[in-house]
Amino acid sequence: MPDWKKLVLKIRIRKPSREKRERIFRITGRTCLFLLAAFLGLGFGTYYAVTRNLPDVEELEHFEPYIITSVLGDDGRVVKEFAVERRLEVPYEKIPQVLLRAVIATEDPRFFGHRGVDLIGILRAVKENVFGRREGKPQGGSTITQQLATSLFLRRELTLRRKLKEAVLSLRVERRYSKTKILEMYCNQFYFGHGVYGVESAAHLFFGKSVADVTLEEAAMLAGIFRGPSIYSPYNAPQLMLQRRNHVLRRMMDAGAITRAQAEESMSKPLAVLPLRRASSDFGAYFFEEVRRYVEKTYGYDALYRQGLKITTTFNAEMQAFAESAVDRQLRSIDKSLGWRKDKRNLLGEGRDVEEVWLEAWTSSQVEPGTFEEAVVLAADKAEALVRVKKYRGRLGNKDIAWTKTRNLDQLLKPGDVIQVALKSVDEEKKEFEASLEQEPEVEAAFLAVVPQTGEVKAMIGGHSFRKSEFNRATQALRQAGSAIKPFLYTAALETGFTASTRLIDEPTDFVDKWSGQAWSPLNYDRLFKGAVTLRKGLEESRNIVTAKVLESISPQTGVNACRKFGLTSTIYPYLSLSLGTFEVTLLELLSAYTVFPNRGVRVEPYFIARIEDKAGNLLEEAKVEVEEVIPPQTAYLMTYMMQGVTAPGGTGWSAGPLTRDKPLAGKTGTTDDFSDAWMLGFSPSLCAGVWVGRETKMEIAPRHSGAVAAQPIWNEFFKKVIEAEKARAAAEGREPTREEFAVPPNIVFIDIDKKTGYLAAPSCLWPFREAFLAGTGPTRFCTMEDHMMTLDYYGTDKAKEERD
Repeated sequence: MPDWKKLVLKIRIRKPSREKRERIFRITGRTCLFLLAAFLGLGFGTYYAVTRNLPDVEELEHFEPYIITSVLGDDGRVVKEFAVERRLEVPYEKIPQVLLRAVIATEDPRFFGHRGVDLIGILRAVKENVFGRREGKPQGGSTITQQLATSLFLRRELTLRRKLKEAVLSLRVERRYSKTKILEMYCNQFYFGHGVYGVESAAHLFFGKSVADVTLEEAAMLAGIFRGPSIYSPYNAPQLMLQRRNHVLRRMMDAGAITRAQAEESMSKPLAVLPLRRASSDFGAYFFEEVRRYVEKTYGYDALYRQGLKITTTFNAEMQAFAESAVDRQLRSIDKSLGWRKDKRNLLGEGRDVEEVWLEAWTSSQVEPGTFEEAVVLAADKAEALVRVKKYRGRLGNKDIAWTKTRNLDQLLKPGDVIQVALKSVDEEKKEFEASLEQEPEVEAAFLAVVPQTGEVKAMIGGHSFRKSEFNRATQALRQAGSAIKPFLYTAALETGFTASTRLIDEPTDFVDKWSGQAWSPLNYDRLFKGAVTLRKGLEESRNIVTAKVLESISPQTGVNACRKFGLTSTIYPYLSLSLGTFEVTLLELLSAYTVFPNRGVRVEPYFIARIEDKAGNLLEEAKVEVEEVIPPQTAYLMTYMMQGVTAPGGTGWSAGPLTRDKPLAGKTGTTDDFSDAWMLGFSPSLCAGVWVGRETKMEIAPRHSGAVAAQPIWNEFFKKVIEAEKARAAAEGREPTREEFAVPPNIVFIDIDKKTGYLAAPSCLWPFREAFLAGTGPTRFCTMEDHMMTLDYYGTDKAKEERD
């Protein structure tokens, strides 16, 4: 063997010395220890970085999500809600198993088999993302617990640090809470789109029922929305939502939660959801604004919007609907009597695209027949105009535009104009509608309905449109009372010795003001004078001369005291002009004063909130009825009996006459000299209602629009619908409607008199009438021919007119 080979072999088989081996071991050991220390340090560092500032999961025991404050009407139904988040919580026991199975099958099939983090689920999601890509959307590996932890504690950012925090929190949540509690929190926490949170609120929105009552396909739809409410919306993307619902059903079938037959049957059904309900911002808006202001002022913003209060009110939705319909109809009638206004906004002049613009008034994407909408004019010729409302197009004809004083639409409209239309019919498939031309009224109105015996405010309107103006003309506007003040002065007259048959002379009169020394010569509304008239006739026909003489007789200061006694707090001066209602008052205060008459002389302070409870049902506040005896029941009845004559033929409110066949009604119209304020206030035995009509500034409503012309049609229509509703309820119950009557108190007697002279009726009298008197105060002599002659219209046209009416 060559020497060099021996040398190589010797080198190969030489072993390292012991010292070298020990040195190698030391180096290797140190390296391993260093790597281990580095790994542990990195691990602890990462854990510290991840867990630092993590919230304590025990906070969930004290976590209070924002809960809806519910406003209930007088029938116990929810009529309004205040909330930052529209959420209704529901306990686990009331969440149906079909929904729980749908959620688990779709979001976390191994929910009951992991401790918060599911490694198998993560691997499955990776596999589906790489090979499946179902629905074209990446699959997540987050468990239900992880999703809950993220929703409650973390921002939704896609970072490794956030995912690690999510995992740690999920493990802690699982150690702290049971699986059922986690499912309960999960179902109550998540957002379902359209402003609702939690499965209970979502079930009410989509199906109009409690979540406890949902069907299999409905549960599958709800479970499908959890993944992405902005993507899977039955309103915005119904086809995509249908696919998602069916995907959930397939997952339930794969998991064995339902059979194939059940899945196929449910998948064959269409999406069945209610129309997206966007309650009109104007319905009851002034009433609810009063509620909001009070509760926020008393309990704070958080309590109102976040703490789930239960506010029981006196609100009657039926009466509110009657009132709003009547107000809208009358204001549009007045507005049309004044013709077309060329004050319309033009979008083309603003450089806007009429095909793309979305008007602020369009608060939803739906259009409904029987409603009024703002529209954009696209084109117009003599006979027809093409207009757009949201995503719909319609045509206006010139058949119903006589009120505009022209038949040519192109004289009224031009492309780009923003107008108002009344929708008659809608074709959803073609996105087309038929409509008629309308106009937003300029004249305003206010309305109130109060139960006189309790003070409950049943309906309130503070203006034609809350969206246009939040100023409440029923509670905030001070307007001149006009003739509506006269019943209080006549009440004072009865208390100072007058009776309904007391005679006064209606003639041109110069009154001398005791304060200024100046002469004051009022005129009657009709500019006529009728000679000798009774106190009743003076009230029924609202004779200004008669009222001024009444006030002069009892003294202006007594008139002021009478107004104060009825609860009027405005500044009132003791002048004779008080007889014409020259001071200002709110509708609420004036109507509250009128409730004294049907309530036997007692005034009950109006209120609109009956009780307030917290979310646990603890009583926070309950209405305390404030009662004040104003006048004796006998005086109240005598005034009521006289005011019934106002709504009878011959009275200023005679147009309510047909309604009195079904229900006794009494009231008083009111008009100011310049026709700037029109009133109608009146009552049945159980309901008192008041109407004011006028403009924002004190200018004429329309030519010769008195209280009987401008305000009373609203009052009449309201009571007509109330009577019809009572009849309908009686018919449904198989009974006759109950006839109400004003209760006659003791010490009241009825005497047959001549209505125009006020004396006992003789055979020759043409106007026999059964009048009410306090016992011992009735007339003592019979009517004579001389008495007839002193009444200028005794043989005039009034007799024929009353017979005709």
